[in-house]
Amino acid sequence: MKTTHQANEGILPPELNSGIAAFCSGECLRHLALVNKEFQAHAEKLLYARVAVRTSQEWRVSAFETLATNATKAAYVKFLSLEFSREKQPTDSSIVERLLTAGPALTNLRDFRIRLRNDLRNHVGDLDDMLSAGHFHLNTLFADNYFDFDMILEGQKQLGVLGIFQVSNNDAPASLLQSIKGFSLLSVGLARETYLPVYNNIDIVPELLSLEQAQNFDVILGQAFESDAMFAVSTKAERVTTAFVYLQDVPSREVFEAFIAAASRIFVNLCELELHLGRIEDTLEEWRKKPVVWPRTLTKIMVWNWSPGDPTSTRGWFGGSPAEFTNALSKVM
Repeated sequence: MKTTHQANEGILPPELNSGIAAFCSGECLRHLALVNKEFQAHAEKLLYARVAVRTSQEWRVSAFETLATNATKAAYVKFLSLEFSREKQPTDSSIVERLLTAGPALTNLRDFRIRLRNDLRNHVGDLDDMLSAGHFHLNTLFADNYFDFDMILEGQKQLGVLGIFQVSNNDAPASLLQSIKGFSLLSVGLARETYLPVYNNIDIVPELLSLEQAQNFDVILGQAFESDAMFAVSTKAERVTTAFVYLQDVPSREVFEAFIAAASRIFVNLCELELHLGRIEDTLEEWRKKPVVWPRTLTKIMVWNWSPGDPTSTRGWFGGSPAEFTNALSKVM
């Protein structure tokens, strides 16, 4: 004799069952998965589509054991965020090992974010290999600054957004100007004062942007920030107060103006802008001929004569208000 669950299985069309699952919260999906095999399949697709783990939450860590041992569930994952807490856990290394094991099965992964601690950097080489092996094709990647982004980008040609945590002077993304050829990329570096729980400083390389990416910089980066699942330090565009912009060559006027306009829309509390210019005389002359409309929130602009790859040669050229900068430009011959 059939049970009620068995009798109900297959009565509704799969499309309707899928629609029912789509309206369920995460907690409801866990219960729905117990109804029958069809609902279990629909529920698990949604439950594993977004996996966000902080190692301080031991009950979530088991997700990586599941991904490493169940290729079907691993293939459901589209968003994966892994954040290691400051407190060391005995399972930390094994979590990375489970991730590496699951890597080949994460075929639908499109957004990957990872924050390691310094004591786990011995795993970076293996993670670089996983990210560049072609198991999955990312649209978005956020990772620590000691990953090999040149190597990763060789295997991730569809990458559109690259976020780099805790950048320092001349780290990526500025260093990518010398290595990225043939495709565009929205790349930002994120840093902060140590006491803040959010990133308030951002590094940007507009030369890597296509015109479309420059025009939609605020929308693309805004969506990437909104998907953030990190707990210890978060990404919030409205908390960004200082931007460091790196220009190796004289920028395309159309791209740069579109970028500045979009940056004005997303960074509504931006007050300081630092411009690192590789061809400072030519760039300043271009801006003298046709002044840039800087964000209205700016109170300070700093300009540096910058040589990519040689931070020791960087020299200050200007520091002051936007009005003073415009006045200084008028004197450029």
